[in-house]
Amino acid sequence: MPNIERRNNTWYATLHVPSDVREKLGKSKFFQTLKTSHKATAESRASVLVARWKTEITQARGGASDPFIEEALVWRRELQHNPDPEVVHSLMLEHAEEVVEPSKGLAAARAFVSIAIGQYRPLSQIIPEWKASQQHLAAKTVDQMVKDVGRMVQQFPTIEGINRKSVREWLDGLSKGDKPLSPSSITRIVGFCRNFWRYLQETQEVPEDEDTPFVVPSFAKVSKRNGTKKGWIPFHPSDVVRLHAEATKNDQPLADLILLGAYTGARIEELCSLKLADVGADYLRITDAKTEAGNRTVPIHSALVETVERLKKTRKANPETGSDDGYLLSGLTFNKYGDRSNAIGKRFGRLKDELGYGEQQVFHSIRKTVVTMLENAGVSENLTADIVGHDKPRITYGLYSGGASLEVMREAIERIRYPLGTSNATS
Repeated sequence: MPNIERRNNTWYATLHVPSDVREKLGKSKFFQTLKTSHKATAESRASVLVARWKTEITQARGGASDPFIEEALVWRRELQHNPDPEVVHSLMLEHAEEVVEPSKGLAAARAFVSIAIGQYRPLSQIIPEWKASQQHLAAKTVDQMVKDVGRMVQQFPTIEGINRKSVREWLDGLSKGDKPLSPSSITRIVGFCRNFWRYLQETQEVPEDEDTPFVVPSFAKVSKRNGTKKGWIPFHPSDVVRLHAEATKNDQPLADLILLGAYTGARIEELCSLKLADVGADYLRITDAKTEAGNRTVPIHSALVETVERLKKTRKANPETGSDDGYLLSGLTFNKYGDRSNAIGKRFGRLKDELGYGEQQVFHSIRKTVVTMLENAGVSENLTADIVGHDKPRITYGLYSGGASLEVMREAIERIRYPLGTSNATS
């Protein structure tokens, strides 16, 4: 039976707050009038309040993922099990009108009611099922999908209210404000939401013949004709020298990574994944590239010899096993996706931001710098593709060639010359 107590012929609901969450909730006891002198009515009304208060306690302990949905589900359970559902229904509508609508708006209030009466299933409850159906994709991709669709579900807790007009207004809002999303981000979000919508159709949450409301808005479409599409842009060779020099001051591992990228054109994860077993006397063997063409052998540039030899000798123990971690760039940590480049990549991002470089210049821009330098040095496109791990641009070489020899690539890669400066990246 819910906690109730009578004061001056009026019943009140009451619930003591556990000591571990009193400071967070700012109270030691919940107490609210039930506006009735009739005990049976008081018990019905109190059961709802006490359930809500217990949900607040759970949320304060970090146990509830979505307070809005959790509260609506509390009302649903009370409507199903309370001996006086008509009283509960009346209280629920009153709560939606007086609490939910003023704080979250009419659409949220309607969604709240639809969940409480069981008309619609909360979309947040469907996301885990949908996520499980996407396990054929890379874990990092799935996590991004869940994040993007979760953003949509925060706006639309149920299917009710989702239509092309409301979705476009939501996307328009994402493109503005303090942290506006780029057109590419909005396009990505729309794509993942379309995937989620197809799942809703497959599971008969929405009619199969109903058109998707998730369409890329015109303001997020990139025009190929006017060249508005943005991509990574290369650093000037002198910028690479500057980045390396700055990193050398207080982050030697990052400086080593920049130097390796500057003379190989390799991707950041390719370099961070290099094991000692992949390092020969005069070559680096990349075996964990993102594409088949990316798996290749790259000559060690003369400007890298000293650094590579030092890295081979400077070993750090694996924090889990205590043994040598076996990587050329030793001591890096894995993220949850099994990548070793995440943390050091963020350090590079902070460094280049501090030096005033734009958002279109990232570590991958060094790869573009190398390709540009090879082109300016007269290296053929096919040979450059072999060095940096691109698909061959021509059918014959792409299908039938086994690739350039190590010596031919060495002669080409030695043409990379950075301007003189304070960095030992110069040659």
